[in-house]
Amino acid sequence: MGFLRVALLCTCLFFAQVWSLPTNCILSKDLMKESYKLLETAGGLFPVQCLEEKVAIHFPKNVFKSENMDQVTGVEKAVYQTLENIDTLFENSSDPESDQWDEEKWKDFRGLIYRQIVNSKCIMNKSEAAQDFPSREASLKVYFETISSTLKEKDFSYCAWEIVRNEILHTLKFMLYKKRDICYI
Repeated sequence: MGFLRVALLCTCLFFAQVWSLPTNCILSKDLMKESYKLLETAGGLFPVQCLEEKVAIHFPKNVFKSENMDQVTGVEKAVYQTLENIDTLFENSSDPESDQWDEEKWKDFRGLIYRQIVNSKCIMNKSEAAQDFPSREASLKVYFETISSTLKEKDFSYCAWEIVRNEILHTLKFMLYKKRDICYI
């Protein structure tokens, strides 16, 4: 009788543990929306005093395009790589020093980006039909190098950070609302 109880308890604990494990290989639309909202409200509208400093940075829309279902893995990998690049950009730079940004929202945004990276990490292990990913990755590299260079050239000023924030918002918005073939849960 005691053995049966122990076996039943062990079985219950095992299933409770398995079901509570985080699910990887997912892109969460809710987390992406929350990330966008946090970054958008962390600083408000693009400041008028920064309009003269604004530079044109070519956004690589082609990175998120898929002509057929065979290219969906390449698009998913591009989304993951974008999240990684956003995280690296902010990790390699000092945080914005501005009284006009909500520090808590900024930190929450960075935490959500990191969480999405962790939750979708194994997307990079997918191999089916992702032959086009290297060209997507190259376009993303150029885009994020341009953003990083802009930040450095403008000496991490308030306006430089606003330019960067504006570009990241544009990128997140495109991934959320313009591309229907990104597989979110």
